Amino acid sequence: MGKKKTRSIVQEFNDYFGTGTLDDWQRLCRDVGLEGDLSSITKCRKALRTVHVNIHDLVDAVKQGQRPRRFRNAQELAEYTLRTRKIYPKRFVKEMGPVKALLRNIL
Repeated sequence: MGKKKTRSIVQEFNDYFGTGTLDDWQRLCRDVGLEGDLSSITKCRKALRTVHVNIHDLVDAVKQGQRPRRFRNAQELAEYTLRTRKIYPKRFVKEMGPVKALLRNIL
């Protein structure tokens, strides 16, 4: 993936997510289709562990007012991600950030 495309997805996700307030985390959970008790960032982070979405697709879906495709498991997500080459660069992942909650080991 080129540097421009890498910077683009990182910036687009950061713009979408915001500053990391509870409202930002709750919006992310809703946008991927999660419901239930999302009353803290910790609960949001835990809930997101069960979700398998491609981050590129998430950003695109939100722009279009849709929900991203959710995969049944990490293996399905990995196969799709490698096939489409829609890989979020690991070097831009913050330890406790939202991307970390969505990231899956695909290799």
